[in-house]
Amino acid sequence: MKDKKRNAAAVARGVKKEVAKFMDKMKNVAKSHELDITSDEDLGIGIMNLIGIEEHLFYTANKTGKDHYYALLLEVREMRKELLKKIVVSFEGEVWCIGKHLLASSMRLMEVGTKELNINGIVQAKPYFEKSYRLFRMFWEIVLQQPERHDGQQPDSTLPKKDVTLFYETDCQHCKKLELFLGRNDLYKMFNIIKKEVSSNPAYHTEMEKIYKNCLKSTGEMVVPLVTQDGKCAMGEEGSIRLFKSLMWDNVKEVKQSVEALLKTGALPTHVKSHVENYNKTVDAALNCCKE
Repeated sequence: MKDKKRNAAAVARGVKKEVAKFMDKMKNVAKSHELDITSDEDLGIGIMNLIGIEEHLFYTANKTGKDHYYALLLEVREMRKELLKKIVVSFEGEVWCIGKHLLASSMRLMEVGTKELNINGIVQAKPYFEKSYRLFRMFWEIVLQQPERHDGQQPDSTLPKKDVTLFYETDCQHCKKLELFLGRNDLYKMFNIIKKEVSSNPAYHTEMEKIYKNCLKSTGEMVVPLVTQDGKCAMGEEGSIRLFKSLMWDNVKEVKQSVEALLKTGALPTHVKSHVENYNKTVDAALNCCKE
């Protein structure tokens, strides 16, 4: 019995030693700049975990037969998409899908390796860890070569993004037309659009009903899409587009006011001030474009 305990202890020490060596190797790779993943590394790992949550929600919904897990899946998916846009700023070819699947595969192989480590030790687990880490590196090799990224970061907007809530249904044609409008005008970059699918989520449907009664104060039929932002609301395709145009107009006006305040400080050099007239013409054109 004592021999078995001694052997088990020796195996445990050996496993710990191998894990420590493996972790040191990973750190040395990063220090040698073989892998430059910038300050977005933590965000990338967060996205990997969100993809894992999507998978588990899918299987849980099917195993339990409870559809409300699909609504949670959609919510997590929208969160993952929003965060992935902060890293994958170029959409050439299949970069977006490649990136998502590289992170998903890296996470899955890491989990398989962890199970092997627990059951059979480092020798069986290490090949999975190495493949997982290689996929993670591959993701960053692709991302860091995107033409729009120069320093690993996407420039922040001049103004903080406003939260806009959009209630929709998956099969709604008017919702799909609104989605086209949002995409053509890059409104996902201008606003933090929180999308809530109401046909599969009773809680979202109840929330939409409350907004419909309190904000729209309408006695007509409640339809989607329904959009709300800070007390403002609109329903239907045309009404929702008008509201988004109004919000776009408000944004341009706020930018104009911010820059005008800067110009009045007199701190700008003469050669910059000479462009003020062209700047005003550009902003006025943007205002006219957004105004109904």
